[in-house]
Amino acid sequence: GLLPASAARCHYIYRVLLGAESSICCLVVPYSIPGQPAYTRDIFAAHMSTRTVRIAVLGDPETGKTSLISTAANDTFDARPVPTLPPTKLPLDFAPERIPILLTDTSARPEDARALDAVIRESDAVVVCFDPKKPVTLESVRTTWYPRIQRLNPDIPIVLACCKADRLSERDSPNVRERVERVARDLPNVECCLNCSSKYNRMVHDVFLYALKAVLYPLQPLYDRTDRVMRQAAIRALKRIFIIFDQDKDGTLSDVEINNFQSTCFGISLSAEELHGIKQVVRQQVPGGYTDTGLTLEGFLFLQGLFIERGRLETVWQVLRRFGYNDQLRLSDELLDRVNVQLPPDQVLELSDTAVAFLQQQFTLYDARDEGMLSWEQLQGLFSTAPCLPTEWQNERVNRLMVCGTYGAVHSLDGFIARWRYCALTDPRATLAHLLYLGYEGGPAELLVRRQRRRPDKRHREEMAERTTVLCYVFGSAGCGKSTLLRALAGRRADDAAAGGASGSGGAAAGASGSGAGGQQMSSYTASRGAPPLTGVATVRCDDTKERTLAMVEVPEDLTNELLTAATLSGRPASSPACGASSASAASATLLPATSSSGPAPAAAAAGPSSGSGSAVAPATGTAADAPGTGGPAAGSGPSTSTSASGAGSSSETQPTAAAASSTPAVAAPAGSVSAPGAGGAAASPGVVAAGGSPGAVYSLPDLARCDCAVFVFDSTSAESWAWAHRSMLTLCSLPGCETLPVLLVAAKDDVGMCGELREQVTVACADLALPEPVPVAAADMTSMGRLFRQTLTTALLAPEAHIPDTPARKSRRRLQRRLVAGGVAVALLGLGGYCLYAMYSQGSQDSSSSAGGGGKFDAGGAGGSGGGAGSGADVSMVAAPAAGGGVVAATPSTGKMSLLGIFS
Repeated sequence: GLLPASAARCHYIYRVLLGAESSICCLVVPYSIPGQPAYTRDIFAAHMSTRTVRIAVLGDPETGKTSLISTAANDTFDARPVPTLPPTKLPLDFAPERIPILLTDTSARPEDARALDAVIRESDAVVVCFDPKKPVTLESVRTTWYPRIQRLNPDIPIVLACCKADRLSERDSPNVRERVERVARDLPNVECCLNCSSKYNRMVHDVFLYALKAVLYPLQPLYDRTDRVMRQAAIRALKRIFIIFDQDKDGTLSDVEINNFQSTCFGISLSAEELHGIKQVVRQQVPGGYTDTGLTLEGFLFLQGLFIERGRLETVWQVLRRFGYNDQLRLSDELLDRVNVQLPPDQVLELSDTAVAFLQQQFTLYDARDEGMLSWEQLQGLFSTAPCLPTEWQNERVNRLMVCGTYGAVHSLDGFIARWRYCALTDPRATLAHLLYLGYEGGPAELLVRRQRRRPDKRHREEMAERTTVLCYVFGSAGCGKSTLLRALAGRRADDAAAGGASGSGGAAAGASGSGAGGQQMSSYTASRGAPPLTGVATVRCDDTKERTLAMVEVPEDLTNELLTAATLSGRPASSPACGASSASAASATLLPATSSSGPAPAAAAAGPSSGSGSAVAPATGTAADAPGTGGPAAGSGPSTSTSASGAGSSSETQPTAAAASSTPAVAAPAGSVSAPGAGGAAASPGVVAAGGSPGAVYSLPDLARCDCAVFVFDSTSAESWAWAHRSMLTLCSLPGCETLPVLLVAAKDDVGMCGELREQVTVACADLALPEPVPVAAADMTSMGRLFRQTLTTALLAPEAHIPDTPARKSRRRLQRRLVAGGVAVALLGLGGYCLYAMYSQGSQDSSSSAGGGGKFDAGGAGGSGGGAGSGADVSMVAAPAAGGGVVAATPSTGKMSLLGIFS
């Protein structure tokens, strides 16, 4: 029991916070409260009204299970009950919440074990009955029933019911209480134990009310019974609510802010005396819980923890559910579904100006020293109200995401906003949730804005120019320089890969110390399969003087081959959720051999850059991986300088940190599964679909439906590299759904020079495809890199119609359309001619039959027919002259009474 002073203080605080009019169950509160944020209204009501609570009643035979259910449902005691009752539904007004409750009676016979296990799995709460006069039934709760429940439904709340309590004498009660406390001490999931008597209908309703309360207001997510402390998830959620009500951001809640919290959550305000009582209690119990400026976070958590320790869980849960939390202390689907993220392929979600302003405010708030930088500790403090740190914000060695403006774990404001824009583009739902976790007070719909995606016609150019983020996939053969482009975009040095940088440890530098070329290639292949793709993100100033975020994702050669093979066989864009990702993945897994971390190395090994005329590139038909880190500059190009990725005047210092690919072995993923952010480990980044083949293999195919632009990089010193890029571009842009994909060609290693024969081939191919000449870049020339990044944004947003390749498939489709149009016009003209002839002869027949004895003459194309009759006396002469192209050119009457003119071509 509680000490009288502690009980009085607990009751006083509870009465102060909820008001004197509140009852024991503080649920009679209006769901729509003035001043409450719009997005939190009715979430609590929806949570309460969309479920039926299932309670299973277990126990040894003859412990009173059936009588307990019968008395609760009928308020009468049946002296001779049936062995087992069917599922019984309690009246709707049984509980104040008016939630349907279904009670399930069970049998302890061995032949009913399978049905009993199914009932336990499907139940929301369990009532375990025992007979106080039979100690063996209480012991079986610990040895039999509790382990069975934990095995089948580990997190389910349990209520112990001491049935037939009317048989206990005053002398037996202390002994029974001691035995029950000793048993319950070892059972963490037991909520409470109640003495009840079905015969006298005593505490029967309370048993199921407590079970219902344990379901609606679970203790497990809030409190650790073993350590007697509040769980971290509950602390994070309550801290977010504290930050929302801290309007002046001084770290404390003033009297006005406390009353605002009280009115929003409970619909009542506190008087001056009640506020004084709260201050007094907090000051006595928590040093520093209440300062001169108001209630601190420690004091706020103390009050909520006091409610939990005293069994007032409904108070804490009402606060949490007012702000969109579910039973797992995550933002509920009802809240996040207010923003539709399932958009058509031509639309995309981006951060709104409101969201950017909120993030800038948060950056300034946590930048305590006003340095324009957020350290790792400050970044962790920013996400302290979220359940976990998002994958995109973890170490570069894990997510392989390089952002310009980040220096290790330190973020500048530009890098901070750029990373958020990338997250919103690739995973808008998770980004929306994290923005709300940070303490945004408005509605979720204000954080994301809908934009147009990949509309090549000029009519939508203004809409596409409003885009602020571009996602670009970079294709190329092994060793052509893809990774160098991405490192330059992120402001990384070209030699970071050799030091184990962000490009991964599976490159040539890592493989040089291995066991030969085969071991090097196997390491690269496995790293590209098991790790997320290398991604570079930066803010670039475009040609229209607007700053936009450019995200470039590297697609290795082996994954490109799988992508094109699977998409060609399925006839759909590979990995597109709206276009049948499973079929493409299945085709890929069927035709292409799976590669495991312990299997043999591929036959074709990609050599690194040579010191001579370039690098030897694996054949296009092979499966050699373009391992991250193998795309460095040629030996003669020198290391790249660390300057601005955009080339527009903003500088970026040398990056001291390295972010290599995770050495975690690849884990097989089920076919068609999408790696979710925050799943832990080296999860695939958003926009990459994992399709599993045999155990030990991972296929990470890019989602072409989410791509704004495709960059094909080839080594300007290698004809094989150009041939692979040209062939891959033709295949990719011929796939359904990718005909309007803007393409940019990049000639890497331009400092070495391109031979005349290869230059002629490239010029002829670009002229045939109606594409601009490739953009020449060199690892040491950051000016050319900046020009490339600006050109990429122009290709994707400002002038996409000028960069759509005129592939043979597109030409044949256009010829077919022209033939169909010509055929349709010809058919229409023939029909019109037939109708004119029919009308002409019908009119002539009517005139001939209507003439009564008149005379006339009829000439028709020299056929020589004549007739006469008496009538009006009008002569009609129709002359049809053959045209040069065949057919009738004109039919003119000689007198002007009938005039039909048909012109055919």
